[in-house]
Amino acid sequence: MFIANNHPVIIYKYLTKDIFKYFMFALFFLVILIFFIDIIELFRRSSNKETLNQIAKPDMFDLINMALLKISGNVHQIIPFAVLIGSTSCFNQWRKKNYYIVCKTSGISLWKILSPILISFFLIGLISIIILNPFATLLNNKYENLQTLFFGQKNLNTFSFDSKGFWIKQNSDESYLLINAKKINENLNTIYNVNIFVYDHDKNFKKRIYAKRAVFSDNKINFYEGQLTKKNSELEIFNTHTMLIKANPKTLNVATIEPEKIFVFNFPTYLKQMELYGLKTSKHLLQFFKLICQPFLIISMILLSASLMLRNNERKIEVGIVSLSLVVGFSLYFIGDFIFALGSSERLPPLLSGFGPTLLGLFAGCYLTSDIDEAKKVNKIRTISE
Repeated sequence: MFIANNHPVIIYKYLTKDIFKYFMFALFFLVILIFFIDIIELFRRSSNKETLNQIAKPDMFDLINMALLKISGNVHQIIPFAVLIGSTSCFNQWRKKNYYIVCKTSGISLWKILSPILISFFLIGLISIIILNPFATLLNNKYENLQTLFFGQKNLNTFSFDSKGFWIKQNSDESYLLINAKKINENLNTIYNVNIFVYDHDKNFKKRIYAKRAVFSDNKINFYEGQLTKKNSELEIFNTHTMLIKANPKTLNVATIEPEKIFVFNFPTYLKQMELYGLKTSKHLLQFFKLICQPFLIISMILLSASLMLRNNERKIEVGIVSLSLVVGFSLYFIGDFIFALGSSERLPPLLSGFGPTLLGLFAGCYLTSDIDEAKKVNKIRTISE
């Protein structure tokens, strides 16, 4: 079977299926390995002393169920590693069986061999973003609920926010405070357009405070330019007002949703909401960029592996080349994570730290792959001229 340019489609299908087979073996091995590691860790945690916030004691089936809930999220994270290990193993077999040499002598360049493979794995990357990511996020939320049920969690005085602004609960010596604000400045420990609902310890309403601005300091909140409404509807205008609280917040911690728990399609809306409330978006923006880059990271792994493994035509297995391919691929991933961390701390622009490592690996893979084909063309021209 041939296409218009006389290149056999059956070879492309065979080679694509071959590398996909190695990818599936690597993915299955990594998933099983991580599953057993999760099982061991969960059993270790369950055998420890019960926490104060623990609601129920898990049994063996509960722990296995929790480990199963993490599988889809683990698959989404380890796909690039599985592609790297699978492609390196596959290309090593191509060298041993002379697949690449046969294709090369038939006039099929390395780019033509890799093109259907790259397209197929790019689609796998898109599927992991569009389908696997929402599914993994949903199961991860169930896992977090079970983790809270069986292992408890810490109660932190952090701000949470919704469509009506920020909310936080605080205690004073004689009262219980429910604080609502429309905007926040995390660096200055300041909130704006503040409403404070004050209750006694029996949860009976005492008064309401409104202020244009409130500043958290040592064991107190300072309110500026507001009014106080008492239980009997008596109104009091003030320029400054102070309330004592038990907490000592040096910085305001805003309880945003963890980036890993947000559906990829919900990121644009959530980022706009964070910007509207004056929150830092670097961490969430980088996670969004990281998801977008996953298909390109996958094909970068294949290109780097192919350019290193197929550069030498010798049939013997060279441990050095295999090791180098794996080291280069893992280094690309972990250097990318390091640059993401710099972007999260706002030491690098989000756009640069989000797309930079993946695009660098992609361009390097393209250059090295093109260099192999170019070298073969030069050698062929020299042979003909002689």
